[in-house]
Amino acid sequence: MSREAGADHEPRSVLRSFSDLVAKLLVSGGLLYWLLSGFDLAAFGSILQHTHIGLFVLATGFFALSNVLGAFQWYLLLRGQALGVSLRQAVVLYWVGVFFNNVLLGNIGGDAIRIYDVRRLTRETSRAAAATFMDRFVGLFSTCCLALGACVLVAEVRRPGLVTMLVSVWSGLVVLLALGLSRRLGSQVERVLRRLPARVSKILGELRSNFVVYRHKAPLLVGVWLVSLGVQFSRILVYWTAGTAVGLEVGLRFFIGFQPVAAIAAALPISVGGLGVREGVLVELFGGIGVEESLAFATSILGYGAGILASLLGGILFIVRRIHPVDTPPQT
Repeated sequence: MSREAGADHEPRSVLRSFSDLVAKLLVSGGLLYWLLSGFDLAAFGSILQHTHIGLFVLATGFFALSNVLGAFQWYLLLRGQALGVSLRQAVVLYWVGVFFNNVLLGNIGGDAIRIYDVRRLTRETSRAAAATFMDRFVGLFSTCCLALGACVLVAEVRRPGLVTMLVSVWSGLVVLLALGLSRRLGSQVERVLRRLPARVSKILGELRSNFVVYRHKAPLLVGVWLVSLGVQFSRILVYWTAGTAVGLEVGLRFFIGFQPVAAIAAALPISVGGLGVREGVLVELFGGIGVEESLAFATSILGYGAGILASLLGGILFIVRRIHPVDTPPQT
């Protein structure tokens, strides 16, 4: 690429990023405005004023616990790629990634930071990306499993539209996993990749070849999935505790059924950190069992705030962290 072409591409890239940011701000702002205009603001303010601070602190602690478990989950996947990252380093880098995901403007920016930091540590990009992608995949799969389990066990949570959405997402994840790990389906994927531009084909091919490594590590994947269930359940406890703090007295089973759905919707890259989307989903779902809108909205905002507060440690770690490259053995 010529220097002029590169110089022309950079402003367009900045403009595209800025327009994406503006669009996400409009989505989040519009949804929040629509929600706030639909109920009594005085009642909402009163709910927040009488929040039980101790329970809010506990909710923040549950989010911190989910970060520790999540870091361990990612660490196991990194070790599965034979990447020389210590557990301490994994905790630091994971927390930094959560900070960028939750505090800054984006839902996956923290994943890019994690991959970049592991690359600086190990000089390996594709293996770091494969481990991080699998980390995200397992987390989403566990989220769906918990929500589907609640739908099966609790009749009040079992709503046709909700079940249909969860089954569709779960089935799509199973297909995606089969495409990534199956030797027979993999040949079809490779055939498609060869039709792409050479550079793109090479990057995606390397990513898939490193992803396939997990096909031979079934015990590792089972262990990672079990840890992931702990991660996602801890996130559910964040919102259950936040709800209790504002006086939302419904059973934990409803949070197991509803919060994962809100988390899936919030993960879509259409808003700022899922703000507005998450609140809209929880208000709608809890409203279906008779919960006042302002109470459900306060629960969501307080749960989000607990996540923000727990994530701030990642901002500190981002500033003070030190990256010292280590030797990583070749993949066998």
